[in-house]
Amino acid sequence: MATDTLFVIGLMMIVSLTWAMLALPRLRKRLPKIYLIARSWWLMLAALCACYVIAKITDNSQPSQPPTYPYQWLLITFFVLIGLRGSYEIKRLWCLRNKAVLIHKLQARGLQANTQPFSKTLSHSPQAYTRLNLLDLFFSFAFITLIISLIALQQLIWQREQYGVLFFVLFASQFNDIAQYLCGRLLGHKLFKRGLAPIISPNKSIEGALFGSMLAALLATLLGIWLTPFSWWICLLAAYGLAVSGIAGDLLESAFKRQHGVKDTGTMLAGHGGVLDRVDSLLIGVPLFTLFYWLLG
Repeated sequence: MATDTLFVIGLMMIVSLTWAMLALPRLRKRLPKIYLIARSWWLMLAALCACYVIAKITDNSQPSQPPTYPYQWLLITFFVLIGLRGSYEIKRLWCLRNKAVLIHKLQARGLQANTQPFSKTLSHSPQAYTRLNLLDLFFSFAFITLIISLIALQQLIWQREQYGVLFFVLFASQFNDIAQYLCGRLLGHKLFKRGLAPIISPNKSIEGALFGSMLAALLATLLGIWLTPFSWWICLLAAYGLAVSGIAGDLLESAFKRQHGVKDTGTMLAGHGGVLDRVDSLLIGVPLFTLFYWLLG
C-alpha cells in the first residue's frame, strides 16, 4: 500500500478516535471548545481525504497509454469551493450591513472580543461598503493566489506522481499552528517581554513563533521523509520555510481582521471560525512552495 494511502487511513483513524473520545458526555462537558475543534477537523479532513482518494483513481482502459486520472476535477472543485467561501467571507466584511450581522453572530456565540479596528468607516447607509485600502487588496490577492497555487500544485503532483507532497505541504503549516500554540503557552513572554506583534495579534509571543517554528519544522521533516521523494535537508528547508511563512500569513490575516474589527471571519467551522481563519497559515507558504516545486521539478 502506498505511503500516502497509509497516511490518509492513519490520519482519519486518529482524528475519528479523538473525536469519539471527546464526544463522551463527561469530556464534552469539560472541554466543549476542544470537542467542536475536533468535530470541525474531522469534517474538513473527511472531505479532503475523500476528494484525494477519488482523484487518485486511474483509468487504465488503454494499456499502451500512460494512466489518466478522470476524477481530478473533484479535488480541484474542493479547492474552488474553498476559494468561493473565502471570497464570500472577504466580501461580507466589506459590506457594513453584512459585517454587522457577522459581529452579531459572533457575539451571540461568545466569540467576539472587544476588537478595535485600525480605522473606522462610518456611513449613514446600512448597505454602504467600506473603502478598500492596500491591506484589503493585498489580502484578497494573497487568498486568490493561494487557491490558484493549490490547484497548480495538485496538477504538478499528479503529473510527477509524487502524491504525498500535497499532504506534506498542508500539514507542515498545520503542525506550525499547533507547535506555536503549545510553545507559546509554555514559554510565552518568559524570554522576551514584548510580543511578536502586539498591535496586530496581542496573544502571539516571540517564544511561540521561534520555538514553535523549529518544532514544526522537525515534525514536518519527518513527515516529508516518509511521504515525499525529497532528501532530508530539502524537507527540512521546505518545512522551516512553510513554518516561517505560516507565521507571516497568520499575521496578515490578523491584520485584516483587526482592520475590520472582528475576531473571526465566520462561524462556519465551529472552534476555528471561518474558512479564512483555517487557511491563513497557507497564504504565503503554498504559493512560494508551488513556485519552487515547479522550477526545481
